[in-house]
Amino acid sequence: MKRKLLISERYILKRILGSAKDRDGTWKIKKNDHELNNLIRNKNIISCIQAQRLIRFGHVHRVTINDRTVKKLCEWKRISTRITGRPKIRWGKVIKECLTIMNQC
Repeated sequence: MKRKLLISERYILKRILGSAKDRDGTWKIKKNDHELNNLIRNKNIISCIQAQRLIRFGHVHRVTINDRTVKKLCEWKRISTRITGRPKIRWGKVIKECLTIMNQC
């Protein structure tokens, strides 16, 4: 899924930033990934999504009132057995992965 997002982001950026006018008045086609990275300063959609997740986690974590629905849902643990098949991806697990990725950078 991440790879598909990165590919579609590159495609859209190349369409938006596809051509530019040089100082001498000629048009230049920007198809080089290095030029695109310089323009967007090595930021991509995946890092933006991860940053938003961590911001949202910070808001939920700082809530001091335990009666809030969001806080209850985040701290809820399943008592019964789970449904057979592939386990669902939990928000807490995704947050832990984002934190490990951010710590490695």
